[in-house]
Amino acid sequence: MPEQPEAPAARRVALYPLSSGQGSGVHGAGRARALPVGVPAAPVLPAPLELQRSLRPLQGYRSPATPLRSELDEVATAEVSARAGGLILPVRRYLSRRDARLQLVLDASSSMRVWGRLFAELAQIFSRLGAFSDVQVSHLHQGPDGGPAVSRSADPHGAPLHAADRLSDPTGRRIVVLVSDCAGPLWHSGHAHRLLHHLSRQGPVAVLQPLPQRMWNRTRLPVTFGGLSRGDTLGGGAVLRVRTASGTSAEARRGALAVPVLPPEPVALGSWARLLSGAGPVPGAVGWVRADQPAAPAARPDRRRTPLERVSRFSAGASPAAARLAVYLAATPLCLPVMQLVQRTMLPGSGPSELAEVLVGGLVTRARADHGEDGSQWYDIDPEVREALLSRLGRDEAMLVLKHCSEYIEQHFGKGGPNFPALALAQLGDDGPGRPHPHTTGAEPGYAGDNGGDGGAAPVPQPFAEVAARILERFMPLPEQFATYDGRTGVQIGAERPTHHAVVRARALLARFDAEGMVQDVIDAVQLLRGATEQERPAGADPELWGEYARCTLRLWEVQGGAALLREATRAAERAAAPPHALRERAVLARVLHAAATDARRRGDRSGALDLLRRADREYAVACAAPGLDEGEALRLTLERVASLETQWRLGGDSALLQSAVGMLEAFADAWPDRSERPAELLLAHGRALLRLSQVTADQVQARLYAEQSARSLRRGLDSGAEEDTAESVRDRVRVLIDLVDALLSAGGPLDEAQTRTDEALGRVREQAQRAALLVRAGRVALARYAESGEPPELHGAADRFAQAAHWMSRDAPAHADVLAEWGSVLLRLATLEPAHRRQDRLSRAIRVLRDCRMETPAGSPRVAHRLLLLGQALMLRYQARGDRVDLREAEHLFGLAAADAEDPLLAARCRLELGQAQFEAFQSLGRAARLDVAVDAFRAAAESSRRAEEEAETERRRQEAVELAAQAHHWRGMSFEAAGRPRAARDAYAAARAQWDRLPDDRLATGEPTARQTAQRLADLE
Repeated sequence: MPEQPEAPAARRVALYPLSSGQGSGVHGAGRARALPVGVPAAPVLPAPLELQRSLRPLQGYRSPATPLRSELDEVATAEVSARAGGLILPVRRYLSRRDARLQLVLDASSSMRVWGRLFAELAQIFSRLGAFSDVQVSHLHQGPDGGPAVSRSADPHGAPLHAADRLSDPTGRRIVVLVSDCAGPLWHSGHAHRLLHHLSRQGPVAVLQPLPQRMWNRTRLPVTFGGLSRGDTLGGGAVLRVRTASGTSAEARRGALAVPVLPPEPVALGSWARLLSGAGPVPGAVGWVRADQPAAPAARPDRRRTPLERVSRFSAGASPAAARLAVYLAATPLCLPVMQLVQRTMLPGSGPSELAEVLVGGLVTRARADHGEDGSQWYDIDPEVREALLSRLGRDEAMLVLKHCSEYIEQHFGKGGPNFPALALAQLGDDGPGRPHPHTTGAEPGYAGDNGGDGGAAPVPQPFAEVAARILERFMPLPEQFATYDGRTGVQIGAERPTHHAVVRARALLARFDAEGMVQDVIDAVQLLRGATEQERPAGADPELWGEYARCTLRLWEVQGGAALLREATRAAERAAAPPHALRERAVLARVLHAAATDARRRGDRSGALDLLRRADREYAVACAAPGLDEGEALRLTLERVASLETQWRLGGDSALLQSAVGMLEAFADAWPDRSERPAELLLAHGRALLRLSQVTADQVQARLYAEQSARSLRRGLDSGAEEDTAESVRDRVRVLIDLVDALLSAGGPLDEAQTRTDEALGRVREQAQRAALLVRAGRVALARYAESGEPPELHGAADRFAQAAHWMSRDAPAHADVLAEWGSVLLRLATLEPAHRRQDRLSRAIRVLRDCRMETPAGSPRVAHRLLLLGQALMLRYQARGDRVDLREAEHLFGLAAADAEDPLLAARCRLELGQAQFEAFQSLGRAARLDVAVDAFRAAAESSRRAEEEAETERRRQEAVELAAQAHHWRGMSFEAAGRPRAARDAYAAARAQWDRLPDDRLATGEPTARQTAQRLADLE
């Protein structure tokens, strides 16, 4: 069934939260914790003690049946006997506590095997609850006739099967809880619905659904949300009343009964327990069951999906961790203990919920026959589905999966037996074309490998060898004697095949498009390749054809756009990368995924874009490791991968991606044959990655080191690159010069070189946007020169450069507001250097610029608070020069807005300090004592923000700034108390300020206003 939107349901059923395990796990093998085989996992149920407490209302449950136990009522016996004239007449009273029984049932379908530990933990919790006279555990199987049957064992052959009538209790004393994902054969046939309908007429019944709540409406028991309450008795059972937003449900009108559906969460189970104990109504979810429930309709033959469509559909609806787990499991024998081991080691942050998503997602089916003697559950997967999943697996991840499977073999089949790769080579050596299931000499039928002299070692099941052979064929170069052949074409897998004539023609058309720019050439190439792929027999046999089809379609999408073209390119690229040895085509798939991520980012789907970029990185990793790459192709792929990592960093903010990119480029540079003649593209990419890393590194010393290394690489890249006089080459060189100037500014110099490089770029630039960007850099260089020399002409030069940049830059450009902020800040600094009687014109200009900056800064931007602070400071300076109270009131308002918008606690402290000073100034101007109370509150809030900023400080410099701000806030608070005539409170505030000053080194004692000396003087005067 189609998945229903989950957000409205979540609002209607606040007490039934989403079940655990829905969050994304750790992606990639590089971050996996290699847990030892056999180490027990953490409990499946979240917060078992809290869950047990939430179920305590069940102790108050009373069944409608007559109680079975009684005891002597001494008081009533005495009263009745007294009235009987001394005749002893005993009176007994019924005991209904612990009279109910609980029947806990586990659906034993193949997809429920992962929930065995959850079922055991749930049985323990109910047994310790003290609410039931008896807790019975059973398993629900599909009987030989297709109907429901119960047993004491999860294995259908482990204990006798009995009729499902054993779950019935006509007295109504039994509560039945069925743990099921509602996806097994009994649900498809309708037998499970009919059984629940029968049991619901006798007593309370509930379904505990372990799958994530977003998947419930895709099972065979979709849910309805509403208010639940117990109704009148019917045949000994309690009918459940459901009230939805639209009134009585249509299912209830058709004679269906409601069964509560519960996630294994304390809040949801607690609501159900209160419902049974008589409370109500409570919010909840119910599934509807009928006595004549029909079987699910069989899928129409024309609706059967291809393997690629099945994988894409599963990936679109699954959680990120489940989608990644399916890829890992494609490289393993589908034995449940092995699947759980791979999950624990490769995705340690995931749980049974993600594995259950894979099992019910339509990718695997239960094996008809198990391959071992230990009773482990085995699953089958379509070979083409496995290939589609393996196309998303990186080589390093595949090797790590093989390692964990080898550990499993050693523990379960003896260390004397072969490991996983050895089984693969044995399988490849004995196997040949047309022999898909060989058996090693001496091994039992159905098993692979000879365990040598280890007499106690068990034979290894054949699927271990088959999967290992497939993985090694795909990811490792094998000797010639192990070469395998495509059974459909007879062509050796991985062998060179002649280039298709359509590929040759399409490449010529694409080259002509690059030279002449005629879009029709790209359209003709796509149509030619589309027709060639449709006529290919068998489909997908020529990866080069499909790869060129994907490349040309992607090029057409870059020119024309359109979601249909991007989907077409994605399908072609996935088909091209599906064969085991199509390593070069993985690069085409990576480019298409990168483009799809760009499209998702434009549509605002940040999460989807990140997932696509992670997948693209894995494809790039495989393509870069392909044998036979020439230096130019390897360099191009490496640079594309680095660009993908940088895009992923911009979306997710993980600076570790930048460090990975830098390390990747440095490793590639070290492996370059001639280290003195490294390509300019490699050096420039290295410099840019280091520059980005320096901009996001909190440690100022480390950031400066990164910037210095960036400047060296960019400088060498500029010097080694060939200069051309084309417009495109000039634009590229100007971009590099801008990056070099940024690196020099971050590194602290040399500023002379930064000035020279800026002037060089300004002499070459031809585009308006680049000229504006260079003028911004020129202003920053002048500002840095002023910081070194203190010469006012440098500050005037910076203001002029920023003014020119604002003139050249389009007002619609996102960076225009940033330029106005820098320009206004410089004007404000220039105004403070001039005498009070001459600063008004400069201040008025700064205020005009900062007002424009405020208007152009979008709401919600993290820069809003700082820009409001600058404008408020400018207004305060003009108020002090002119005495206009309108400026004072506006500054006070702006400081309050800035403090409310500031996300950084250090910035919030500055804003609140300025707000308190404005309030103090208003008191002095208006003479209103109430302003002092507001000022004291502002200074107290500034001190608190400073304390939080100190706790969160990542560097010593920020910590010292936070301490100094706290000292100044306490000093101003003392001044406010003095003005209010409260000397004792003022003395305490000054003491708090002195305690903060004492925490600073000596070279920081006089950097702000007020200073530590002023605090000490005020404290001495008061004492």
